[in-house]
Amino acid sequence: MIHKLADVSAGATVHDSAMIWAFTVICEGAHVGRNSVIGTHCYIGRGTVIGDGVHIQTGVFLPNNSVIEDYVFIGPNVTFTDDRYPRSGNSGYFAEPPTVRRSASIGAGAVILPGVEIGSGSMVGAGAVVTKDVMMGDTAWGVPARAKNQTMPQSTTEH
Repeated sequence: MIHKLADVSAGATVHDSAMIWAFTVICEGAHVGRNSVIGTHCYIGRGTVIGDGVHIQTGVFLPNNSVIEDYVFIGPNVTFTDDRYPRSGNSGYFAEPPTVRRSASIGAGAVILPGVEIGSGSMVGAGAVVTKDVMMGDTAWGVPARAKNQTMPQSTTEH
């Protein structure tokens, strides 16, 4: 279901079972997998791939060419970035989009800096500023985020 007030590019692919809510923008070449839900006021950049069973809450920003694997949870107002040296008119701009691996969870208001990979089954705490990769199964929190090797319990069912 695509809400009538969502702005989904004709060049984007959204699975029939996905739900896209009002005031969300999904750009050209983006893909949204089956049973995924994208809340209101989100921006999904060009070429971004969102897997199956992903839940993206209100106000999330995903830059171009981001990769979000299956069964990921992204809390409200999470911001992903792809530019290490943001300047208007920067001719040396080099995009480093994020990757979020299968079954990872990211808490509300976290900021994920360019090129960061969030490992499979890992957890990022609310409000964290993630400057480095988070390894599979680790939990990271704080400013800057520090990872602890705390494997989170995994759901026994997939949505």
